[in-house]
Amino acid sequence: MSSLTNHSNAAPRFRQHVGFDNLPAGDSTKNNTSSFTLHVKHQGYQPSRRSRTFMVGVDEHAYSDYALVWLLNNMVDDGDQVVCVRVIENPIRPGEKSYQEEARKLLQTIQSKNEQNRAISIILEWAVGKLHSTFQKLLHLHQPSMLVVGTKGRSLGGIQGLMNTRNSFSKYCLQYSPVPVVVVRPDDKRLKKKEKRIHDPNRQSYAAMLAHNDGKHEADSDTSSLYEMEKNISPDEEAHRVAAAIGLPAAFDPTIKPYEPKKPRYRRTSPPSAPSPTAAGPSSVSPSRTTQANESGDEDTGEEEDDYEMEAVPGDQLLAADGRKKSALEREQKKRLHAMEVGEAAALLKSGQSGKSKDSDDEDEEDDTHGRTGDKARQ
Repeated sequence: MSSLTNHSNAAPRFRQHVGFDNLPAGDSTKNNTSSFTLHVKHQGYQPSRRSRTFMVGVDEHAYSDYALVWLLNNMVDDGDQVVCVRVIENPIRPGEKSYQEEARKLLQTIQSKNEQNRAISIILEWAVGKLHSTFQKLLHLHQPSMLVVGTKGRSLGGIQGLMNTRNSFSKYCLQYSPVPVVVVRPDDKRLKKKEKRIHDPNRQSYAAMLAHNDGKHEADSDTSSLYEMEKNISPDEEAHRVAAAIGLPAAFDPTIKPYEPKKPRYRRTSPPSAPSPTAAGPSSVSPSRTTQANESGDEDTGEEEDDYEMEAVPGDQLLAADGRKKSALEREQKKRLHAMEVGEAAALLKSGQSGKSKDSDDEDEEDDTHGRTGDKARQ
């Protein structure tokens, strides 16, 4: 591992810092990759607690440059650090130094893409090894907040998409990266795909989907209860569940009502009228038959309706009576709640006193033991 000499940068606003070269050392280890590291910092770079680290893959393809430009223009801010990774799978021959010049040229290209003059720190990892394993080691080494990779813009589905996982590095990162991944597609590919989706005759808009439900969303339909994660219950039901959970007696359960037998209702009938002396004959009806007919409800007479009297009650009196009933129910509920709290407090107090009495009994036994011991010592 050797320190690098100063080299003139294409962008003088960046200053070169210490770099490392362990490629001549041979194969990489578990905690150290076989790479050539270059590090430059902007003159105004000042890291802070809010500084972030981004990692981006770079190579000779155009979509890789587009991903780097997107990262520098949209995500990076002053004080952040950008780790650029270039992986070469072919091993470096002993004594070869051409890779250093290639790495410096690539670093100058990266600096020139900082068009917004962000005060950032740039690290270039020129690594040698397998692409997937090398990225995994560098991810664990630098611990970035996000990984940005480019893509060719081809989307394979079905069996091809499953079989193409190893060949597509962006798909591999989406499946196996331990940090969030952003796959950047070129604008022309993205706009072409968007235009294709817009002109797709089988694609439905939001308004078309609402039209099938008469302009209602699924959450506003009759089946909206299927989307409720927790059902609302009444206060009495909640009190019942609490009483059952803590084992309170039935008197504290508002859903258990006392049994009150209903009084039988008797139907009033008109008193039998005495038969007139002149109404003798087959047309006269006996009092027992009249009472039986009235009770069965088969015959209704005007005399029966006259016996009932209706009393008109003003509306303010009815409202006042209703209010009194409600206030009485509220007082009853408060009284029961107070009794419940008093019962819980008494139970807690009783348990505390029992514990204290037990402790005091233990102390008395210890005092008696010490007293007896002292008496024996005096004798």
